[in-house]
Formats: sequence, structure tokens, C-alpha cells
Amino acid sequence: MTGTTFQTAFRSRVLRTPVLLLFVAAGAFCAPAGAAEDLSLDQALKTALTHRSELRAVDEREQAAQGLRRQAGAVPNPRFFYQSENLRPEMDFGQNVDTYVYAVQPIEVSGRRGARIQVAQGGIGQAALNRDLQRQEIEYAVAQSFWDALRLVYLRKLAEETQGFYREMLDYHQKRFNEGKLAAVDLMRIQLEFARAQTRAESSRLAEAQAMQKLAQEMGLAVPGAWELKAEFEALNEPRPEALTDKAFEQRMDVKLAAQRIEAARANLMLQQAQGRPDLDMVLGYKRTAGNNTMLGGMQMNLPFWDRNRGGVQASRSDLAAEHSALTAAELKSESEWKLAHTAYLTWQREVNELYAPMLAQSKEIAGISRAAYREGGLDLLRLLDAERLRVETQTAWAEALGNYHQSVLTLHYAAGLEP
Repeated sequence: MTGTTFQTAFRSRVLRTPVLLLFVAAGAFCAPAGAAEDLSLDQALKTALTHRSELRAVDEREQAAQGLRRQAGAVPNPRFFYQSENLRPEMDFGQNVDTYVYAVQPIEVSGRRGARIQVAQGGIGQAALNRDLQRQEIEYAVAQSFWDALRLVYLRKLAEETQGFYREMLDYHQKRFNEGKLAAVDLMRIQLEFARAQTRAESSRLAEAQAMQKLAQEMGLAVPGAWELKAEFEALNEPRPEALTDKAFEQRMDVKLAAQRIEAARANLMLQQAQGRPDLDMVLGYKRTAGNNTMLGGMQMNLPFWDRNRGGVQASRSDLAAEHSALTAAELKSESEWKLAHTAYLTWQREVNELYAPMLAQSKEIAGISRAAYREGGLDLLRLLDAERLRVETQTAWAEALGNYHQSVLTLHYAAGLEP
């Protein structure tokens, strides 16, 4: 290979940088053969919402809460009584036996039925919020795995590009060594750099395959498909405006759930208070005595002399106070998490724009100048290799920082109670 040929190879293969739009196929051990399939974040989220068993479980719990609500509104069943008195041997049953046939209908004047309904209604509200919270956590986990896989795709592309660069350098310098124009120690250096590039490429492919498996797991799938992830990794996607307000955390599901538990505890207090009040039993029936048929009617009730359910009322009041404290804790936690997420977002945004982006541009410029100088014979091999290592390390650090930025946006959305 001549110097001109090597210069052409440098221009066509070495000076290129990764493109803006990244695609990835899963590793050979986890992806089936066949054409690659585009996978966007929205598609990954929709797949997770239809395949994750946890969501079906919370749906069933919500249906159970609906059933308890219907049962809570049921009216108590009446009781039927048949009674015969003055039974003796060898007697006229119709004339000498007193017969009673009557029904007793409980009437809940204590307010228990309304309180039961409120408690059951609170259960429905909690089940719905638990469903929404579970859905949000699943979406957040899928989005995290998606962007992490996209970062590893970028690093795999970079590692394979670096491997290709050192492969061409090794081929070129091997021929120069065979021609007696290169020292053996220089060839050994290039061989070592190529071996290091090979190990980095293999590690990056393994990391990418593991990330794809993790993404499939979060989507509710056993194995990943032959996916090409569709997203702009190099673009600094801004968070939604509603996530940047200082009261965004008030819309979080865990805060709403804590507030709903207060309502449920208040309804339980009303139920416990109603349990300490008596209900009425209305009696209506028929009586036959000495051949005479008469009607009977009346009412009965418990006398709340000793048991007024004071223990249950006290316990429910304590539960209500505990739920108020839990809401305060949830609000403080959510506010703190939002502030931390907001700080992390601003930090990574600033570092990517003001620190890593200039460093990346400088490292590429240094690498380009070093390659050109080496082609003209004005730079030794060691300095060329140092420049290439600096470019690769800087580009790797930039990709890691950009991945942290994308994760910070997701965390900010989650801290604000928003979908990814």
C-alpha cells in the first residue's frame, strides 16, 4: 500500500464521526435472524403497557374494589321467624298452640351503610391511583432502559469504528515493516493498540446486548427483537415546560395516593363511629292463639350502655393522624426529589454544552491535525497514537455525559409526575 493509498483510506474511514441518528441491532445471542425492526420510545412504551403482567394485576385489584363498592351499598337481608308455644302431647294443635310467624327487617339508622360506601369508594380511588402509579413506574423504567441502550449503541459504534481504524493502520504498517521501513517496536505498538481496540469492541457489543435484554425485560418480553432504536441520541431534548415549575411535584401519583389515603381514613373513622350507634329492627308478623288470628308488630334495638366501639374510633383517629403525617412526608420527599432532579438536569445540560462539547471538538481537531502531520512525515507514531486515544476517550466521556443528560430529563419528568 502506497502513502497515497493510506491517505485515501484515512480520509474515507478514519476521519468520519458517528452520525446523528443512531440505530442498533441486538446481539447475535439474543436477537433472531431477519430484517431489523425500527423501535421508537413510544412503541416500546405501548408494548410494555400491553405485556407487563403487573398492570393486569392492578386492573384486577381495581375490579375487586368495584365489587366491594357494590357490596357495601347492599341493604341488610330480613330475618324470618316461625315459633310455636304451649306444645303438649295429645292436644289440638290449631286451638291450643300459640303460633308466631313474623319477619324482622334491620334498618341502619346509625349511618353504617353510607359510611361503608364511603370506605369502599376510597378503596376504588386508591386502586385507580395504584394502577396509575404502577403504569408510571413501568414507563419510567422502559424509558431509562431505552436511552441507556441507545448510549451503548453509540459506544459500540465508536468502538467498532476505532477497531477499523487500527485494523487499517496495522495492515499498512505491517507492509512497511515487511519492506524494512518500520521498526519492530513501532509495529508492536500498533498491534497492541489494535488488540485493545478489539477488546473494547467485544465489550461494547456485550454491553449493548445486555442493554437490549434489559429493555426487552422492561417491555414484558422474554427476548429482544432485531431492533434498531429510533431516537436522536446527540440531540439535547428539552424537558416539557410543566416539569420546570417549582410546584410540578404536587401532581405526582404518590402525593395523590397519600391524599387519597387520608380520605379513606376519614371514611373509616365515620364507619367506626357508626358502629357505636344502634340500628333498629322492625318486626311485623302473624300470631294465632286459641283459634284467633292476629297481627303483631314492634321494634327492637341494642342499648349502647357499654360497647360504643370507643376502641375502634380511637384507632381510626390515630390512623387518620398517621395518614396526615404520611402526606406531609410524601410532599417533602417529592419536593426534594424534584429539586435534586432539576439541579441534575441543569448541571448536565451545562456540562454537555459548555464542557464536553468543546472538549470533543478540540480532540477531533487534534486528531485530524495529527493524522495530517503523520501522513506528511512531520509527526512520530507515538504522538499519533496519543492523539487517537485522546479523541476516543473524550468522545466516550462525551457520550457518557450525554447519556446522563437524557437520564436527567427522564428523572425530572418522573419527579414532576409526568410521563416520559
